[in-house]
Amino acid sequence: MTIKNVIFSLFILAILAETVFSQNCMDTSCPGLKECCSRWGFCGTKDEYCGFFCFSGPCNIKGKSYGYDYNVDAGPRGKIETVITSALFDSIMSKVESNCSAKGFYTYEAFITAFKSFGAYKGKVAKREIAAILAHFSYGSKSFCYKEEISNERYCSKSKKYPCEPGKNYYGRGLLQSITWNEYYGAGKHLGLPLLKDPDLVSRSPEVAFKFAMWFWNRNVRPALYLGFGEITKRVDGRECGNWRRDDTKNKVKQYIEFCEMLGVTPDQGLDC
Repeated sequence: MTIKNVIFSLFILAILAETVFSQNCMDTSCPGLKECCSRWGFCGTKDEYCGFFCFSGPCNIKGKSYGYDYNVDAGPRGKIETVITSALFDSIMSKVESNCSAKGFYTYEAFITAFKSFGAYKGKVAKREIAAILAHFSYGSKSFCYKEEISNERYCSKSKKYPCEPGKNYYGRGLLQSITWNEYYGAGKHLGLPLLKDPDLVSRSPEVAFKFAMWFWNRNVRPALYLGFGEITKRVDGRECGNWRRDDTKNKVKQYIEFCEMLGVTPDQGLDC
């Protein structure tokens, strides 16, 4: 192969690589520091990429409402222990039926400790976001009734980085029971927890249950708060936005509105996903 052919081949590979980045940036991110990734997976620097529908990168969304109030991170704020007091938390948990396996499992101390272990919640937090978190946690655990999935399949996939432990199952546990598979449990290393070797730790310790759910929320959900409650619902479990689960989505929206009322804030307008 001549030098010209080599250079031409490298040029084509560079174009293909850029195309791959540009069309899948929600998974791969954009190659340049100045480019934004739009919610449709394309990279660019103009307003349609870095404006209201920016997913990641140097987004320029401050003060841009486009006539709608979609931002779950907007509105009144306060410290987590003042937004959710012990009395309010106990009031929420008092509604858990006595025959529920998680009755008395989720405690206020575990809730506060887990939240404050993440930097984003050490200062003031948006009440809307807390309402959204509670709505998803409540929905994911069937109104705080369960601490693990009823249908406990193995959920083991081949992975060199996060290999399955013999005899261990990686079904949903805790507050977001859509979190399944060994890859997510293996990511417990970010929490300093051996969840791959001991996935049942999530259903044994209320603090771990909250931390595991909050790790997922911070990684997958929180970056998209400005898109509205409906859009962040996709990042928890996208299946819930299909027509065949529309009633479930509406129930989650109803819970979000109820928690917003409980915290004295108006919900955002982006409820539908």
